Amino acid sequence: MSTQPTRPLEPTEPTDPAPRTHPTQHDPSAPLASNAPPASTGVHGAPSIPRSSLLRSGLALGAGAVGAAIVGSGAVGTHAIGSDAGAAPVGPAPLAPAARPALPEEWKDTVLTQDLPSEQDGYIACFTTLYIDGPVKSVSAKRIAGADGIANFMSQGTGSQSEGFTPHVSGPARLDGGPVVLLLLGDAGSEVWAEVQLVRTANPGARALLLHVLGSSGWSIALPKGTPIVGDLIQKDSPGLVSKKDARGALADGVSMSFHPDGDNPARMDHVQVLDGGQHITGGVSHPVSGDRVHHDWYGAAVGGDGGWFYLCAQLPDES
Repeated sequence: MSTQPTRPLEPTEPTDPAPRTHPTQHDPSAPLASNAPPASTGVHGAPSIPRSSLLRSGLALGAGAVGAAIVGSGAVGTHAIGSDAGAAPVGPAPLAPAARPALPEEWKDTVLTQDLPSEQDGYIACFTTLYIDGPVKSVSAKRIAGADGIANFMSQGTGSQSEGFTPHVSGPARLDGGPVVLLLLGDAGSEVWAEVQLVRTANPGARALLLHVLGSSGWSIALPKGTPIVGDLIQKDSPGLVSKKDARGALADGVSMSFHPDGDNPARMDHVQVLDGGQHITGGVSHPVSGDRVHHDWYGAAVGGDGGWFYLCAQLPDES
């Protein structure tokens, strides 16, 4: 992994460097499947894959539902944009340590406010940033089929290519357009039904594909529209075992890897909290964008993952 430069910050609580002990996203630097435009990396049998090149998530261990997040009309979000990347953010103070952010009304009935998903609700198989596609509003079915994590999909829990899968995508994915269904047909006859969504990221110039393998319940992930989404896997058997340190790592990795597959966009966290028995996490993240250092608050929810829980985190709106 590339060495990340040190950037000054004035946190109100310790800002431990984010732990980077597990793969999170997909590296788009290698060639795609032959039937797709240039895209993300990750071909079966390729040499070592960067830590960000393949995030495999599996069925989450069963857990009881815990209280859904409080939804309110107030919102907490961007606090400042500095004049240079080396300066600490200025402006209104970030979230107070004991504060629970009020969520926008528009987030009601999304994954961020619903009960904790169960094993029957499926799992997140990959979150692939499309670094070279730009801020697109849609991607074709062919492009989806050739994206890393989909073109080289691996069956749950294997960690290796025990069976090759051919993706059959039902149509293009559009920004804020909801999920698109696809069938992953295995060489040995396995059938895996999934859905893919095109989402914004912390990087204004890049989108991502979120692949959710459907469970027996048929539950679909609902995301808030017009909202940047990042995510990362926390390798714990239960959300109740997730610590603040884990949450800091997930937030930092999710934001940083919106810009580079190895997370070479140094992020610093403040006021990170683990809420609702680990079902939700929240915190502020400051990081450089186009020469300025910006600060946003994020709120995430746990969804099943292979070897842990995947936290889908949404950027809270600007403070009014």
